Amino acid sequence: MKKIEIALAACTAMAAAAQQVKIEDQVKLRRAAYEMMGLGLGDMAAMVQNKKPFNKEEAQHDADLLAAASTVPQRYFGEGTDKDTKAKPEIWQKRAEFDDKMKKMIAEAGKLPEVVRSGDMDAFKAQVGATGKACKSCHDEFRAK
Repeated sequence: MKKIEIALAACTAMAAAAQQVKIEDQVKLRRAAYEMMGLGLGDMAAMVQNKKPFNKEEAQHDADLLAAASTVPQRYFGEGTDKDTKAKPEIWQKRAEFDDKMKKMIAEAGKLPEVVRSGDMDAFKAQVGATGKACKSCHDEFRAK
């Protein structure tokens, strides 16, 4: 029974620590994650568009990076993080819709590593497109130009 109590206490402490991230740090963390995502997706898109040669090892690195980084930003759209950012107020006004779009983007990005491992170029092209579309759908509604 003590192990369960210790585990619950640890989870509670971690959740409290996550909620205490300063507003300016939340913005920095999500910007850094988006930058990594953009680099990975941009590199894979260049491969899909034949702007650079396909390199499976590089694509795998990009896919793994994108999948991991995609899970970061959603946690850092806390109240008060709407200043000095391209985030539109609609994020907080339509939070459920925003969260749904984020979940879709995370799911699409999460498919990329396995698709690259498969070596199926048609599937790779389709999944890069689906991931880009999921990113764009959020930008179209929730990100200022």
